Amino acid sequence: MLRRGTIRLRWLLPQGADAATMACWHALLEPAEQARAARFHREADRHAYIAAHALTRRMLSEAGGLAPTDWRFIEGAAGKPELAPTHGLPRLRFNLSHTRNLVACAVTCTDDVGLDVEDLERREAAEGIAERFFAPSEAAFIAALPREQRHEAFLRIWTLKEAFVKATGEGIAMGLDSFGFTLGRAPALAFAPESAGPVPAWRFLQLQPTPATILAVALRRAQAG
Repeated sequence: MLRRGTIRLRWLLPQGADAATMACWHALLEPAEQARAARFHREADRHAYIAAHALTRRMLSEAGGLAPTDWRFIEGAAGKPELAPTHGLPRLRFNLSHTRNLVACAVTCTDDVGLDVEDLERREAAEGIAERFFAPSEAAFIAALPREQRHEAFLRIWTLKEAFVKATGEGIAMGLDSFGFTLGRAPALAFAPESAGPVPAWRFLQLQPTPATILAVALRRAQAG
C-alpha cells in the first residue's frame, strides 16, 4: 500500500524492449491509447508512448489494486491526465513523461506530483530562450556559466519547471518566469505565485538515469487533514 509522503518512481528504456514485450505493453492500453500510439509516425516515438502508458498502468495497479487494463483517465483543465472519478481513488496521484530514450512514472498518495524527462543530447536551445522565458535570476545563472555548461544547466532548469507546472495542474500558462529555482547542492524553489501554495510545501528531486537523459520530480505536500 502506498503511504502518504512517499513517491514511487520508476523508469525504463523503451528501445531495450523486444517485440514480444512491446506487444504485451500494447495490450494493456485502452483502445483510445492504442489509437493514439498508432498515429506516431516514428517507431521510437510510438514505442516510448506505449511503454510510458503501460508502466503507468502497472504502477497504478500496485498502488490501487485494479488490473492494469481497468484504469480509465480524464484530462485536467491544463491537459494533465488524472484518474477517472468513477474509480473512487481521489488520493491516488500520478504523472508520467517520456522521450524516445527514457520513459518514467511517479505515483503518490494525496500529494501533487509532476515529472519531466529530457534527452541531454537534444538540440541546444536557441540563443535568448532563457532570457525570454525563464526568471531573470535563472537566465543570469545560465549566462554566467562557461558556454559548454549552459546546455545542461538550461535542461536542468527546464525539467524542474516542467515538473513544477505539471504538479500544479496549471501547465505552462502560469508563465515560466513567474517562479524560479536555484541549483545548489539540491534544486530548490526560490519563489512562486500564491496559486502554487507556500514555497516550503514543495520538494524536488533531479536524477540522471542514463548518461544521455535527465529527470526531475516535483512534489507539493498536501496539508494534513
